Amino acid sequence: MAKLEPFAWGSVIALLVCLHGGLARAADDADREARERYESAVKLYEDGAYDAALVELNRAAELRPSYKLYYNIGQVRFAMHDYAAAMDAYRQYLDNGGDKIPGPRREQVQKELSGLTQRVAKLVIETDVPGAEVFIDDVSVGITPLNAPIIVNSGIRRVMARHPDYLPQSRRLSIAGGIADTIKFALADRSAAEAGAAAPLAAAAAPRPPAAAPHASPPSAAAAASPAVAGGATDQSATAHSVPWLGWGLTGAFAAGAAVTGVLALSNNSSLEDDRGNLDVPASEVDSQASKVRTLATVTDCLLAATLISGGISLWLTLRSSSEPESAAASKSAGNGLQVGFGPGGISTRVTF
Repeated sequence: MAKLEPFAWGSVIALLVCLHGGLARAADDADREARERYESAVKLYEDGAYDAALVELNRAAELRPSYKLYYNIGQVRFAMHDYAAAMDAYRQYLDNGGDKIPGPRREQVQKELSGLTQRVAKLVIETDVPGAEVFIDDVSVGITPLNAPIIVNSGIRRVMARHPDYLPQSRRLSIAGGIADTIKFALADRSAAEAGAAAPLAAAAAPRPPAAAPHASPPSAAAAASPAVAGGATDQSATAHSVPWLGWGLTGAFAAGAAVTGVLALSNNSSLEDDRGNLDVPASEVDSQASKVRTLATVTDCLLAATLISGGISLWLTLRSSSEPESAAASKSAGNGLQVGFGPGGISTRVTF
């Protein structure tokens, strides 16, 4: 078997020594930075800058993972009144520390966990379709179906379920501590809702066939014999036919379309506000969604204006048609009557028709 030359062995040993030295220096640098960040977190915590102290502790845990840091993170979370996150940190401290944690410290942490249970609640969140992302106060907590209840702080919480194929839904809940509740979302299909919004618009824009003119029929013998009855029937028929049913139908269609597009505009605007605060959503998608919201708002305004105009015209025509028969009846009653006169030669009467 061929042997390596002496200089080759020396090169390999030198390379290993260099690599070991580089790793040792990197480990020393990580340890030093972790200690510095921990000390900085302690000072920030004492100054009341809890959010900055939490950032420093998380960075120290990334550099040098240690179960001890979870106890400090739990204390900072408790000071920030984020009791759900404090419980999670304390549990990680107990699970990762195991037998390394002294008995008195373990009892202390378990006592703190017992007290925190009255400041948090358990929420079981369900959706009628799988694959919906659930947000608590705009922070994603998982995809349905969720494996376990979500621990949340007591108080007013905003819960939202969002799916790419369905309209998002959100609720503001007043949650008391120490309770367990189930929240169910029934998501509406996005394509069906958009199709429903387009249907009233198409119905309103479709041309209507002209109404056929009524055919006059010759009066019957009975009608000729009873002119008062015939005249009353004619007036009622004219009044019934003069009500602008077409105008009221268009008014209803415009109002329905405005309601549907208004609901869609509000729903898309809610999603737009969520996406604007989410750094993971591209700016192009946010701009596209903003354009869609503006379009829906414009269509809603146009439909509302059309509803007001059509309703006003229909109301005017309805009032006019109802007042015309009354005017005709009044003039007719004024023309018909019996007049009685007194004079030197006696009493005279005069009947007008």
